[in-house]
Amino acid sequence: VGCGGLARLNGLFAAYKPPGLKWLHLRDTVEQQLLKGLNAAEPSVPEQRVRFLLGPMEGNEEELALTATSVPTLTKHRLVCGPAFTSLKIGVGHRLDIQSSGVLVLGVGRGRRLLTDMYDAHLTKDYTVRGLLGKATDDFHEDGRLVEKTTYDHVTREKLDRILAVIQGSHQKALVIGAVYARDTAAAAQAGA
Repeated sequence: VGCGGLARLNGLFAAYKPPGLKWLHLRDTVEQQLLKGLNAAEPSVPEQRVRFLLGPMEGNEEELALTATSVPTLTKHRLVCGPAFTSLKIGVGHRLDIQSSGVLVLGVGRGRRLLTDMYDAHLTKDYTVRGLLGKATDDFHEDGRLVEKTTYDHVTREKLDRILAVIQGSHQKALVIGAVYARDTAAAAQAGA
């Protein structure tokens, strides 16, 4: 296998990460599977070399003769030097907590540079939050050690909607401020140039 297979391996792809699995484990598993596929390709036909072998002469077993023979060169064979590909750099667009599930965007080859472009574009992300009311744990995960338990009948849909609206408003304000700052910085850079 030449470098041709690796040179064609470029791009972005998405992988689902279930809860309970570390994002790093998912990335490493994808890398192992890609390497396995690259190394599974049919090996190239080994080069042939002419070797002179010493052996008995035909018809006369007592005399030795040199015979020219074509033999394969095995110095580049996979069983001699190991797999052609042993590592592959895979970038991850973002990270997910071990308890989170979702889609990870992975980049390989030139796709790794696209991950930076995607990050710089500040694309909108969509989150679904799930919670359990009336229970507090030491690490804020549902399987953490219980530190407090209380009633939650005072929590209503209207109160939750009001709090979510405040959170969304603060995020939208941060987006506007960030956009204005970026615009002003770009304008100042152009004026100085």
